[in-house]
Amino acid sequence: MVSETSVRPGPRGQAIIARDEAIMSSSMQPRYPFVMERGLGARVWDVDGNEYIDFAAGIAVTATGHSHPKVVAAITEQASKFLHIAGTDYYYDIQVRLAEKLAAIAPFNDEARVFLCNSGAESVEGAVKLARWYTGRQNVIAFYGAFHGRTMGALSLTASKVVQRQGFGAMVPGVHHVPFNNPYRCMHGREESACRAHCICADFIEDVLFKRTVAPDSVAAIILEPIQGGRLRRAGCPLCPAIA
Repeated sequence: MVSETSVRPGPRGQAIIARDEAIMSSSMQPRYPFVMERGLGARVWDVDGNEYIDFAAGIAVTATGHSHPKVVAAITEQASKFLHIAGTDYYYDIQVRLAEKLAAIAPFNDEARVFLCNSGAESVEGAVKLARWYTGRQNVIAFYGAFHGRTMGALSLTASKVVQRQGFGAMVPGVHHVPFNNPYRCMHGREESACRAHCICADFIEDVLFKRTVAPDSVAAIILEPIQGGRLRRAGCPLCPAIA
């Protein structure tokens, strides 16, 4: 990879990071010391000319890579018409077409209805509200190690790092955390081979939670991350200044 400087971040990046730290909310910390200038496909460049391969993909949202020509064309076409319409107040054909495509690939056979959200945290909030409203139940089961967002309801489900919840007082009631099925780092202290042969996390829900603190028929939903992305940062990475 070609670089204008061997120092990462370089002087331009360091200057922008210093300005950011002076003006942006500290709730955004810690972050990786990478100041992006442009991207193309899986490649990204910082403001000092250092080139990287982007394995983060905007926290897994740029599925087609950076600046895909079809995506850029679609954004340009829409921006030339108008930039925003409130779907809660008005109707728009493209919104309906998007919802129809999403409903067509929904992973169940019943008819689907679509609620478009601004963020993952908002989708989690909406899902919990819908589950409680539909079932008439109040309790929700979440897993240790999961990150679901930082809004109050989503934060109550989050159990990734204590710093994310610290200082915000009582969480939303009715949320109960249980160990996550992770044979590589078993929360029960079992060997990986034993976990893979028989995981006891489901047993924990039935034998501990349901028998000691929560009635099964009071549970509105169980929410989980199939892959706990909030735990991916590891010690030793030169771009990971703060690891929990």
